[in-house]
Amino acid sequence: MHKFSTSSGKQLWYDVISNRIGIWTPEKDNEVSPVVHFKAPSTIDASKITMFTIEMTQQCNLRCTYCCYSGNYRDRRAHNTKEISYDTLQKTVEYIQRHYDESAEEITICFYGGEALLARKKIEWTISELRSIFKDKVRFSFSTNGLLLTEEVIDWLNNVQNALVNVTIDGNKHMHDVHRQTVSGKGSYDIIIKNLRLFKSKYPDFYRERVRFLSTVYSWNDVLKLAEVWDDEPALEGHYPIHISHIIPDFEDHSRRYDNWDVKNNFYRQAFEAYKRGKKGILYGCFQKLIDIIDNRNYLKLSAELNIHTCYQGLFSNFINVDGDLYACEKFCGELKAGNVKCGIDEKCTFSLLQRFTERKNHLCSSCWAQRFCRMCMTSLNYTEEEIKMMCDMERDTIDLALRYYCDYKDWIKSNNKELKK
Repeated sequence: MHKFSTSSGKQLWYDVISNRIGIWTPEKDNEVSPVVHFKAPSTIDASKITMFTIEMTQQCNLRCTYCCYSGNYRDRRAHNTKEISYDTLQKTVEYIQRHYDESAEEITICFYGGEALLARKKIEWTISELRSIFKDKVRFSFSTNGLLLTEEVIDWLNNVQNALVNVTIDGNKHMHDVHRQTVSGKGSYDIIIKNLRLFKSKYPDFYRERVRFLSTVYSWNDVLKLAEVWDDEPALEGHYPIHISHIIPDFEDHSRRYDNWDVKNNFYRQAFEAYKRGKKGILYGCFQKLIDIIDNRNYLKLSAELNIHTCYQGLFSNFINVDGDLYACEKFCGELKAGNVKCGIDEKCTFSLLQRFTERKNHLCSSCWAQRFCRMCMTSLNYTEEEIKMMCDMERDTIDLALRYYCDYKDWIKSNNKELKK
């Protein structure tokens, strides 16, 4: 049982067992959340994969300060010249054919890097091979920084059937160029915007329907800045980021720690106000996403024992690196390997990872009131227990605020409906 107050001062409680939010009453004072025991899965199902992300190259024409290949993170990945071989690509195609979900209406192949478009010829070969197998059932997604979106490349992308293009833009020129610089240390914003303007003018329908944007931020304050400046650029206007990523904190660099309570509270307050005004944009979308997450949460009553739910248990996506090594997603690296395209999923290795993760969950999460909303995944194994505890504290603060403003939203809807009935 977790007690909290809305921004209006209303006393509420969150029941972790029945997953309900209600008004706080005196009899709730002595109630506590029971301990839940997590169980590691006994089987692994790799037959329902609908998304395969292929790391085409580890080369890149940018040196973003926050990149997972910057060498600043625990996995110590670094940019190099390594590119996936045709032999590994052939094995990858065969692996996909063996493990894709046959019942799925479509499967998605994501081309990833480094900068994936640096390996364009190999991408073309892969598309041809997969198209011959899966026909119209397969769609392709490209992750790019936008530097290589020349007229020639744009023409080619327009001719790729069922293609999606994901471009990373971190705001206006100042915000973007601080962290997304070329190998020589120059800002990349002007070149990318020039390319996007050409893309939009030449293929407006494709651009509107199939070009999507991603943003990476240090702080919730950066999201507020994004909301202020995004529509200033015609190439971005109305094309709001489909995903906003927060940079992983650095526990030795205080400038890269998680936001404090006041910063997050200010963000949620402004997002809620934007939502109430019906002002479509980044803040409106952020608050709508919050509503969707809470509204769609699992309402099933918790039992004393729970199967642990993780992407490694029932793989629905695979990340395949340049060496053909298999991971659950691109966030994983090194010791979190699940196998290789040549031999498939290594169940012994995977079960070992699942057991380690289960033990950590039982140690840190079994009595936590926020366990149903927590986003902790197996990448937490890269961090020490003390660091994870700090991350947990920050996550609980975020969830607490989210629930408060969700309840404020429900109160607003209720009062608004009453007014409409008059």
